[in-house]
Amino acid sequence: MTKRTAPASLPHPIALLAALAATAGPAAAGCAPAPQNTPCSSDAECRRLDEDLKYCLSSTCVECLSSAICGAGNECADGRCVLRCRDARDCRSDQLCRDGTCEDR
Repeated sequence: MTKRTAPASLPHPIALLAALAATAGPAAAGCAPAPQNTPCSSDAECRRLDEDLKYCLSSTCVECLSSAICGAGNECADGRCVLRCRDARDCRSDQLCRDGTCEDR
């Protein structure tokens, strides 16, 4: 004979939303960065691994949490600063200025 068990109860939708909001942290205020495939447990760890990745968010290293961090005229997209430019001098040394945006070579 097979013993049946009651199905597990699901969390109340409000409790679920509250839990998700609590884990969103600073990302909710700006952009919602995608993982950069660099696991971390602290901001300091990210800085040691890559000088561009300054923040540990949801156990992954990101460059920015909001556009304000990237500087005037720039934006935070998927945890990376998208830099605006007029020419290559406005970009990092490993980037080119293409259509007003700094892009990797």
